[in-house]
Amino acid sequence: MHINSYNILDKIIASFRSKELKKNFSLKDKIILDFGCGSNFPQIKKVYNQCREVTLVDRVTDNFKDGKYSFINYDNDLSILKNNISNSHYDIIILSAVIEHLDNPEYILNILKTKLNGDGVFFLTAPGKKSQPLLEFMAYKLGVINADLIREHKRYYDKNEYILLSKKTNMKIEKFYHFELGMNTACILK
Repeated sequence: MHINSYNILDKIIASFRSKELKKNFSLKDKIILDFGCGSNFPQIKKVYNQCREVTLVDRVTDNFKDGKYSFINYDNDLSILKNNISNSHYDIIILSAVIEHLDNPEYILNILKTKLNGDGVFFLTAPGKKSQPLLEFMAYKLGVINADLIREHKRYYDKNEYILLSKKTNMKIEKFYHFELGMNTACILK
């Protein structure tokens, strides 16, 4: 099994995003899907330990099942998302630090929204626009965060980007805010 080789600062930043998730939702007995979960499975299990069922989706390892945890490698094939994930099932679909890496995040959100139950929501986080110079400096000049991941960023987010995304997915913004001193954003879509 592959484990992230992120440095300690990358892991701290990821833990801040997990705290935002838990500030917005009780995960107790929830059925969740985490798209772009990464491969730090011990930490993932700590975050989701109270959930009833967890589907993890990424490109980092082979498919597996471990108790209430299922991992699906979608290998950039959106038909896998359509065919291998049950419909109308999830309470929360999480894309934490993912949408900024996608060319067309609305495609994936439009596929995944059919997997939400009637009360289900998306929880999204992405770096805010004002974080770009700092993240690039930390990655490229100081080397203290993962430069490969920063190079993959297609865009940075503020409320206007989420408004556009909500229009492209025919969903409503339930909540939007900045965190990490305004460097990161969170959005709940329904």
